Amino acid sequence: MPELPEVEHFRQILLPLVDCKGSENRSKKGSGILLECPPPLPTKRFPSQEVIELINRGCYVMTDVLRKGKVLCVILEKRGASPSATKTNQGGQGTRKTNTKLQSKKSSDDDAMIPMTGNEPTLYLSLHMGMTGRISSPNNVPGLESLSGDDAYPPPHTHMILKGSNGKEAAFSDPRRFGSVLVDVCRSSGDVAYEGSIPTFEDIAHDALAASIAYCATEKTSKGAGSDMGQPSIVEQLINRRKGIKGLLLDQRAVVSGVGNWVADEVLYRACIHPDQSFLNMMEAEKIVKELHHVLSMAVTCLVNGDGFPSEWLFHRRWRNGGGGGHAKDFYGKTITFIQSGGRSTALVPSAQKHMSRKSLGQAKKSSITASEKSSGKKKCPDDEQVSKARPKQKAKKRAANTATKPITVGKAANGSSISSISVARGQKRKDLALPRSHTQPTRRSKRRVKNTDFYA
Repeated sequence: MPELPEVEHFRQILLPLVDCKGSENRSKKGSGILLECPPPLPTKRFPSQEVIELINRGCYVMTDVLRKGKVLCVILEKRGASPSATKTNQGGQGTRKTNTKLQSKKSSDDDAMIPMTGNEPTLYLSLHMGMTGRISSPNNVPGLESLSGDDAYPPPHTHMILKGSNGKEAAFSDPRRFGSVLVDVCRSSGDVAYEGSIPTFEDIAHDALAASIAYCATEKTSKGAGSDMGQPSIVEQLINRRKGIKGLLLDQRAVVSGVGNWVADEVLYRACIHPDQSFLNMMEAEKIVKELHHVLSMAVTCLVNGDGFPSEWLFHRRWRNGGGGGHAKDFYGKTITFIQSGGRSTALVPSAQKHMSRKSLGQAKKSSITASEKSSGKKKCPDDEQVSKARPKQKAKKRAANTATKPITVGKAANGSSISSISVARGQKRKDLALPRSHTQPTRRSKRRVKNTDFYA
């Protein structure tokens, strides 16, 4: 399944179709972008033939290609319309307008939901790759692990070909048809940033690459403080969560979007954290964010340049062995095992990624202190020694607080009367009661109260 690095590579393939002449070219009349959809069209989550014809006749030009997580959005502006002010940003979360009503098309049977006439100044063409979707051009046909090495253009199972006004083109192909192409009408004012008015961007969390870059850039100055909007940082959202860390990273609406199965395994492998680990502390969360930044940035650079991923990455072994029963080895010769974590098949190295049982953030803080002490080789500070010495005293105080009287069953009296009970202080000795040895043993079966209260008077 294409993840953030692959989708960012697809965005780079679409960028040459962008009209670089800007408003000067858009003010002139002429042919715009053309969408060619070879039959048969997908029946779900794909624009109908009527919507495609309206776009082709509307003289739209491609002005930008945005990405958030695994979702791409092609910005189409009508030629001759006044360009709206935009704030382009690779990934990232835009300003959301709650009062802006946008209707998105989710299938070819929902054309009535979009009051589209072909005269709209701005349209959003959102693409999601699904399991096997990809964007290719005549000079660049990316390969995927889930697909065969066919580099012909257009690739098999091509559903849409985008031809730009500058003569360049790109194709969207999806053999398994789990991907989607949605058309949305922009109804926001001209001064609203694109990211805030795109419906397909609203329901997912912050872009993983943009969020990790922003955190690492401000780490030295703000030490992980919240963003300018007063929202918690990515590290603060990872701390003390009950859900396992891999399941948290795979959830596109929880903390970050764009992280998939192999990216999550690679990040956790480099951070030496078990995929099912919960209740992370600050040190572990910061390590994950830094490794997330490193893995995503390196993967995007390698894909754009046509280079392979670093040889020490777990990526090469996890695909080659595919869960080979513990016989796989990482770059350093350590055994790789495969488990189910976050609902997905997960590769990990047990000798480096150990699971620690925790119930709260307090235990996570304790483990972080011991880990830092082991790494630094320093002894405990005097405050820690005082805390360790105070623990036996606290237990003694608890025992002293429980010395309240407690009813126990005594048994039959000497005169043969019924079973009685007496309140005896916890810790009181048998000789102080002046009772036989057998009468001092409490029984759990009988808990009836004594009717003869003058027995021990």
